[in-house]
Amino acid sequence: MARALGLDTSDSGVLAVGDDGAIFGPSPGMALVEVQRVLFGAEALRACRLRPRLVASDFWARLDDEPLGPPFQEGLRAVDLVHGHLECLWREARPHTSEVVLAVPGVYDDRQLGRLVGIAQALGLPVSGAVDSALAAASAGFTGERLLHVDLGQRRALVTQIRQGPQLVRERVAPIERWGRDEVLDAQMRGAAAAFVTQARFDPLHDAATEQALFDRLPGWIAALERAESVAAVLPAAGRDVETSLTRGQVEGWTARYADELQQQVSVLKHTGEPTGVLVSAHAARLPGLVARLSTVRGVELALLPVQAAALGALRSRDAVRSPSGALRFVTRLPRPEEPEASSLGAAVLLPPARRPAPASGGRRPTHVLLDTAAHAIGTEPLVVGTAPPSGARGLRLEGETAGVSRAHCRFFESAGESVVEDLSTWGTFVNGERVAGRAVLAAGDKVRVGSPGIELVLIAAGEG
Repeated sequence: MARALGLDTSDSGVLAVGDDGAIFGPSPGMALVEVQRVLFGAEALRACRLRPRLVASDFWARLDDEPLGPPFQEGLRAVDLVHGHLECLWREARPHTSEVVLAVPGVYDDRQLGRLVGIAQALGLPVSGAVDSALAAASAGFTGERLLHVDLGQRRALVTQIRQGPQLVRERVAPIERWGRDEVLDAQMRGAAAAFVTQARFDPLHDAATEQALFDRLPGWIAALERAESVAAVLPAAGRDVETSLTRGQVEGWTARYADELQQQVSVLKHTGEPTGVLVSAHAARLPGLVARLSTVRGVELALLPVQAAALGALRSRDAVRSPSGALRFVTRLPRPEEPEASSLGAAVLLPPARRPAPASGGRRPTHVLLDTAAHAIGTEPLVVGTAPPSGARGLRLEGETAGVSRAHCRFFESAGESVVEDLSTWGTFVNGERVAGRAVLAAGDKVRVGSPGIELVLIAAGEG
C-alpha cells in the first residue's frame, strides 16, 4: 500500500512520519567523517567525544557547497553530508513511499531550498512540496490569533511569529545565530565535569573514554532532574564507579543565559495586550529551565510539542502544499485547522499559565523575602526554602508549623530583571492564595504560603518592611 511521508529536515535531526503510522528517526544532525566511511546520527553521537576533530554538526544549518576544509578530506562539502544523512533515512523509508512533503526551517534562503530539493530529487524522493516547519507544527490547531514557535537547532535558536486568521500565516522568523544546541551541550559538559572535580576529585574531560561516557549519560541525568531536585550521577572510570550529585539549580545555572535570551526574545515578539500561544519544540524543551521561564511571561499560553510535530504537520498539510501545476513550491501559509489535533501521536501538551495576582505595591520588583523580622535577599543564586534545603545551596530553613512543607519546597531567584518563585514541592506553593503552576513572577507586597495551615512569606522591595 502506498504511503505519504512528512519529512522534518531540522538541523537538530531528520525525522519522517508516514500516514500509515510508520516513524523513521529522529536521526541527530551529526556526522563522524572517517577515512573509509561516514557515520551519521546516533552512530556518530556514540563516538563524537572519542574523535571530536572528525565531527561535523553544522552541515544542515549551512547547506552550502563550500569545502568544509581541514581536517576533513579535500572537497568535502556540507551538501555532501546532507546527501549522505538523508540517504541513510531514505534507505529505510523508501519502500511503499509514494509522496514526501518536506518541513523546512524558515531560515533557509532560496539557494539552500534549491539545494535541499535537488538532493532529495537526486536520491529519488517523490517530493510534492515543502512547508515552513514552524507553520507545519502549528497546523495541529491552537487557540488565539497569535502564535510563537520556539525551536533549538544545533547551531541556532529560532522564534517564528505566526498569525491565525482564516489562514495560518508565517509573519516573521527571528533567529539567534550566536549559539545552538552544540554550545548548550558544551556548557553542560563543563558544568558536570566541574561537579565531578569538586565532589569526587575526578575530571572526566581528561580522558576521551570518560568524556564520551559523560556525554552519553548526561541527557538522562538532566531529564531525571525535571522530576526531582537532585540526582546521583555515576560514571565508570578505570575499573571503578565515580559518583557525584547534581541538582536542578546547578543544571539550570549552567545554561541560564541561553534560556534567559530565549525568554527575552519571546517577550519582545509577543503582541502586548494580546494572548499569545507559545509552541515549544521538543528540542527547545530540553533546554533546562526554559519552559519554566517562558511560563512567567505575561499573557502567554504554553504548549509543548511532540518531536514529530513538524513532520506530522507537513503530512497533514500535503493537500495545501501540492501545486496544481506540479511545480514544487515552499509554503508559508496554510488553511487554519477547524479543531485541535486529537491523535495522541501529534497532540501537544498544554501547560497552564503561571498565575500572577495583581500586585499589592504598584508592581515593584521585590528584593527580599521577609520571614518574621528577617529579610533574605533575592538574587541570581536561588534561595531554597524548606525544612531541609540542600547543603551547599542558599537556604532558608523553616521550623514550627511545617506540615505539608517539603525539604526543598520552593525557591526564589532573580531572572531577566524579575523576581520569580518556583514550586518544587508535592503539596504546592501559593501566591496570594493562588497555587503556582511551575513558576510565577512576583511583585512587592505579594504573600507566599507554604504548608498547611501554612507559613507565610512576604515579598518586600528594598526600603520597605
